[in-house]
Amino acid sequence: MRSPSFNSMATEYQNTVEQYNFNNILLNVVRAADGLPLSFLDIPSIIGTGNFSASVGGTWSNSVLGAGVFSAATSALSITPNVSVGSSFNYTQSSLDNATFQTSFNSRIPLSTVNYFASGNVPGELMIYLLVGSVSFVKPDGKVEMYINSPYAESFKQFQSVVDLLIKYNLTTQTNHFETPMGPQLTQTLAATIMPSYLSSKNVDKLNMKSFPAVGKKEAYYQLMQMNEVITLCFGESAYMDEVKNEFGSSYFCAKPVASSKDKIESSGITSDSLPITGKTSIAFGVRSNRDIYQYLGEILKLQSNQADFQVTINPTAGVVQKSSDLVPIFVVKKNQKLENPLASVNYRGNTYEIPSKDNGFSPVVINMMAQLLNLNKVNGSIPASPAVLVK
Repeated sequence: MRSPSFNSMATEYQNTVEQYNFNNILLNVVRAADGLPLSFLDIPSIIGTGNFSASVGGTWSNSVLGAGVFSAATSALSITPNVSVGSSFNYTQSSLDNATFQTSFNSRIPLSTVNYFASGNVPGELMIYLLVGSVSFVKPDGKVEMYINSPYAESFKQFQSVVDLLIKYNLTTQTNHFETPMGPQLTQTLAATIMPSYLSSKNVDKLNMKSFPAVGKKEAYYQLMQMNEVITLCFGESAYMDEVKNEFGSSYFCAKPVASSKDKIESSGITSDSLPITGKTSIAFGVRSNRDIYQYLGEILKLQSNQADFQVTINPTAGVVQKSSDLVPIFVVKKNQKLENPLASVNYRGNTYEIPSKDNGFSPVVINMMAQLLNLNKVNGSIPASPAVLVK
């Protein structure tokens, strides 16, 4: 019999924590569906022990049977083997209900995170449905049209139509890099003087000492430049670029990688501070916070629980699900059905909620995105240094 190996114990731990995290996400979706406060726990550390022991015990007994000339002595030897194998884990469990975690959790998801998902294997439709809470259009005459991304909203069908239009126009993200001057213009002597400080700066990766040649009467000089990055939403190339230009103008197009600096500035994309364009329609996106996404999934779950055939579905054009005419559910949860080998399962307030392993639409992708978003909120200080609960 083999002793528990480190690999087997580590695998057991990984599987347990994985299931723990999946169930934790589902549990908070269920809480959101009931309109209850969300609460998150984390396992910051774990200690595992494995043991193997074997022993053999024996007893010797001697007894006399009968009497007289026919008496005889008998002896008996009893051997009892004993083998035990075991492994156990002690882990700490910490609450994330603190200001550091909640501040980030309740803040709007930054466009850098949206850009990360947009560049991955996540269909654009799914990304919009999860991360965007509303889309507003400001028409040339000043009229504002807002469409809310909620199955309970009256404008939800219009929102779905808007999503189809944005995907048709190839809505995506772009990262623009530009430089801004830092400090005064420097002569060669002054530039050499500050060079040691520049090289030892903690922000040296964001700084650049740039030389400018002499032009006319202006002497050559050096200038310290700061590298900046801005991420925006924009429309990429498609067969409908003329429609986009007529409706929204050319500034909403993504800048081409080989474009000049002037072209990149003119193709600024869609940002939160974009100024209205005269005679054109402007767009504004209401990006959700992490909490908002749980509330949205809770709405879907609540409607599924009350209407067995209800689903919020999308027709993906790309990504993990092959394009087809079939609509794919965003999130599937079964209530009190006792599924076999569910992806996640929780018992809450007398009911069982489970995500099926098969025929679950985009549920695995949603769980994956929610796990990544949750991890991004676990910044320094959000997990207590001394956990309150030690479980043995």
